Amino acid sequence: MQRLFKYLKNILFPVPALHVAIDIGDKRNKTIVLLHGIAATSKTWDLLVAELGSSKYHIVGLDLLGFGQSPKPTDYDYNVGDHVALVHKTLKKLKIRRPFVIVGHSMGAIISAHYYTKYPSDIKEMFILSPPLYLDDDSQTIIARKRTDLYLDAYKFLAEKKDFTISNSQLIRKILLVKDGIDVNQDNWDGFRLSLMNTIIKQNTFKELCGVKIPVQIVYGSLDQLLIQESVNKLAVYKNIEISKLSGVDHTIGKRFAVEVARMINNK
Repeated sequence: MQRLFKYLKNILFPVPALHVAIDIGDKRNKTIVLLHGIAATSKTWDLLVAELGSSKYHIVGLDLLGFGQSPKPTDYDYNVGDHVALVHKTLKKLKIRRPFVIVGHSMGAIISAHYYTKYPSDIKEMFILSPPLYLDDDSQTIIARKRTDLYLDAYKFLAEKKDFTISNSQLIRKILLVKDGIDVNQDNWDGFRLSLMNTIIKQNTFKELCGVKIPVQIVYGSLDQLLIQESVNKLAVYKNIEISKLSGVDHTIGKRFAVEVARMINNK
């Protein structure tokens, strides 16, 4: 009954499309769609967009549901299906050329993989950056399993402690001088809490990536503290998946990360 009510409500009172923060370049060129991570906005992509430029590509960056200037509905689950539905709705409204290249960072990587599962003909290439892949089976080593459990427990704690999470995210931003990301506030709290619980913790991304048939480039930094390298490297057995580890790079899209990803996109 609850699902039926939500379905009918979405038909009668649909959530508006996502905020299009970046839309540059000739629409006749190859389109690159950028999806940022949790507690971030499309500012994540400033350095990458600068490296790519607008002469060769049509670049589109969306603020995800619950973040930036996008809608923040209070009656959504903020699961990966909700995120994909709004991304698809927005891209359809923009009438961009298909198939396109999709680039997802962190939670955006999870959304990108599920988008392909739902709309495989829409995407020609996929770039998965800093993917937080957390497996729930017994195939992991003891160390990887313990690290996974540690991360998931920490995420659940953050989702339950609103005041603690908001105040500490702002402190970390000040210390690290972060331009985008780690920004949990009163405005995006519901989107953050529910996305953390229902998209990052409750994910099926590893299995979805195993089923992808198009070229996939996974890129992560050796200093990424939110990533289980063992889980990511298990995907190396698939011929269409390439994995690149950048030494001295962390979870965020800094200058070197942006330069390397732009080089990979240009070489495709």
